[in-house]
Amino acid sequence: MKKLKSLTLLTAVIALTACANNKSATFSSLYSSTPSAIESSLYSSSDESISSPSSINEPSSINIPSSIKESSNEPSSINESSSNPVVSSNPVPSSLPVSSLEPVSSSQIAPSSQPISSNPISSSQIVSSSESAPSSAPISSSVPQSSEPFIPNYGELYGGYYQNLVSWTNGEDLKNQLNAIIREGYQPLSYKKSNSQNYDTNIDADHSKDDFEYLDVLYSKEDTFKTETNKGWQREHAWCASLMCGSGTGTAIEYRGRATDFHNLFAASAGGNQSRGNKNYGYANKKMYNFVDRTVDNGQDGYSYDGVTFEPADKDKGRLARAIFYMATMYKDEEYDSYNKITMKGLTIVEDSVDYVQGNDCYFAIGHLSDLLAWNNNTPVDYLEMQHNISVYSNTNNVDGYAQGNRNPYVDFPGLVDYVYGDKMDQPGSLDDVIASASYLNSESNELSHYAIKEAKREYGLGEKISAQDYKIVAVNYNYSFSEASANLSHSLSNHIFVEEDGDIIEAKISTPVNDLDYQIVLNPMGLCNSGTLVINTTGINKTTPNIDQSVSYGEIPFYFNFETTYSDVANSGMTINNISTGGITVGSNPRSLTKLTIKTKESYTIDQAYIKANAGNTTSSYKLVIKVGDDILLSETAVPYNDKKFKLFGAKTTMPLTGQVSFIFTGSTSLMINSVAFNSIIV
Repeated sequence: MKKLKSLTLLTAVIALTACANNKSATFSSLYSSTPSAIESSLYSSSDESISSPSSINEPSSINIPSSIKESSNEPSSINESSSNPVVSSNPVPSSLPVSSLEPVSSSQIAPSSQPISSNPISSSQIVSSSESAPSSAPISSSVPQSSEPFIPNYGELYGGYYQNLVSWTNGEDLKNQLNAIIREGYQPLSYKKSNSQNYDTNIDADHSKDDFEYLDVLYSKEDTFKTETNKGWQREHAWCASLMCGSGTGTAIEYRGRATDFHNLFAASAGGNQSRGNKNYGYANKKMYNFVDRTVDNGQDGYSYDGVTFEPADKDKGRLARAIFYMATMYKDEEYDSYNKITMKGLTIVEDSVDYVQGNDCYFAIGHLSDLLAWNNNTPVDYLEMQHNISVYSNTNNVDGYAQGNRNPYVDFPGLVDYVYGDKMDQPGSLDDVIASASYLNSESNELSHYAIKEAKREYGLGEKISAQDYKIVAVNYNYSFSEASANLSHSLSNHIFVEEDGDIIEAKISTPVNDLDYQIVLNPMGLCNSGTLVINTTGINKTTPNIDQSVSYGEIPFYFNFETTYSDVANSGMTINNISTGGITVGSNPRSLTKLTIKTKESYTIDQAYIKANAGNTTSSYKLVIKVGDDILLSETAVPYNDKKFKLFGAKTTMPLTGQVSFIFTGSTSLMINSVAFNSIIV
């Protein structure tokens, strides 16, 4: 059998293939002109230390720059800088608390029914911070083209969300009006509820375009499978929680509001999130001694940073800038954090880098305004940024059961940024003067855009074959609605029976009337082991006798089962050990915490591979796994994360046969779920 080089399921990568037709115009002019101006693992690697795609056929009427890919927890420990920021424009906080969630508007305004003006408004060039220079290639400045531009009626656009925004006298007036609009219907979401993390909001908001089970994450060129939380992806605060709340992320998220606003929370690679810490976004300075470029070392990361500034890849710059502009508009007024007892001032964006200061003395600001303005003007809203915007606005699939209920106006109309924060702050204007992202994304249309994988079985055993029930395909419309599809689909491995010669990773393709959907299948090596897949059950286990080797049998093979616990009344009340309806057992609970579990063969075997399927029992559980053959370690200490009640395969092959009793040893706390074990014995 082909040797497994990695037991981590390779993630699919989506590449946007459309090219820009117009290479000379800038997005700053696009956003301030009219539509007529734009013709239109499952397997775990052994070194985990943290518990935790295919080509797109773009519609012919839409062309987006090829350099822009259509595309958590933030670390609770804060790295404080010793330098003090110069906050040049922190205003006097408003006396009106935002926590009341009442909209604030400077005046009553009437809806507009006027079409978009045909007179473009030019925008001046934005110059980035003079202290630093871009560390990567310039962002594409090409304008999306459409042979038949979509010209909406602004009274009906985005479901009439902006129907009361007619005009404004200056940037402050516009900011007040936008604040009133985005606070109407706003319901703050939970970052977590009890022990249930709100991962679902980001899974739905940030999934990739053609595979809903993978996430397009910040700071990486590779997508990540949705259940690979914590080690694979985390939730990143674009505006660091500490810089806007006066407290570290771990405590800031206990108060629903600023730190739990999902227009500011994106799925991000764990490594990038931890490298960013609480650094300000901006162009990283290559000349600084502590400059780190993570765009070149392994080819997958998309970021660089110096001692104080973090620069995301070009594909991420626009969405992160617009999230920060949203936050400074949404939370422009003072509010009181009743959990952390901190009076949080209104958020401001300044030129200089801002350091974290704890408590009421926090600056409640973030830096590099000029860089953020440039990123907004030079990087267009793409398919996935609009998807995030719409999903946070309307999707109820989360721990709270309701949607956040507001939109990011700077995603819908990027040109508004210049009026509120840029070179048009003193100018009057109207929505007729800016371009709606819907005009080139066509996101108001109910017509078919493409097909996508909604669900797919990605792991098969020896002798299994693919059936039509193993995957769900959806037809996705331009407005992001979708419906299940089954007609005119074909699978490249239809009726194929998996055999050892297929290898470990098998490429599969589902052909649809519009686009092909490529994904990868893993051949589960447990099915290749001559022990068979041995499902664990409670038969023969005495729940009241810890620290004793208890004789049990799985299949035809005898084992010892030994558990340890800190539960003081275990001799009378027993340990929590129950069968799982889908196969396997759960061991431990709170307060009957499982501290160690060993499953060991009674006899010695000479083997060349061994595997176990396990999962932490809940989000508060933490375990590490070691697989041994006699005294030899086959798999060193490997974290077993909670994976939304889905078992994960752990194991390895040997380079040389090992002889001895096969042991699976878990150490940790709270509860553990185990499904099955397998090993391959050989004759030497």
